[in-house]
Amino acid sequence: MHDSVTQCRFLIREMEEITTDLNDEHRALQARPGTKTAGWLIGHIAVTGDYGRRLCGRAPLCPKEWRAIFNPGSQPSPNAEEYPSMQLLLRTAHDVYRDLCEAALNADPASLAIENPFAPGRADFPTAGVFVRYLMSGHLAYHLGQLTEWRSAAGLPKRRTDSAIA
Repeated sequence: MHDSVTQCRFLIREMEEITTDLNDEHRALQARPGTKTAGWLIGHIAVTGDYGRRLCGRAPLCPKEWRAIFNPGSQPSPNAEEYPSMQLLLRTAHDVYRDLCEAALNADPASLAIENPFAPGRADFPTAGVFVRYLMSGHLAYHLGQLTEWRSAAGLPKRRTDSAIA
């Protein structure tokens, strides 16, 4: 788990750099037709990381209402008012992943050994622990890559990290 936490902490720093200049105007901006919005991506990152925290035995940080808006299978809204403020989305996503690192390191090994409760991911990530590792690394990196691409399509200036993970 230590290697996954190291990767996650690196990605948290990348996320901070990628999102530093985002504001409420970006929440529902669809930079290219058919792509995710910055608001949806950050909200999705938050709720999925929060799910990983729950697998580690922690109480949720994200409001329950966020699940319907940002869970896998949900679609971005063209209405920015349907999203929480960008400041709240960003603060929550950062808080979730910082705590996920600690939660994963301190989780009861028996709770991480159970079958992955997220059935669609079970074939590739059979246990809760393997799924938590994926959420902390591959899943987070994938969506940060989408966010980097979104930035480019939206015409925002390149960030120091744009070439690091994209």
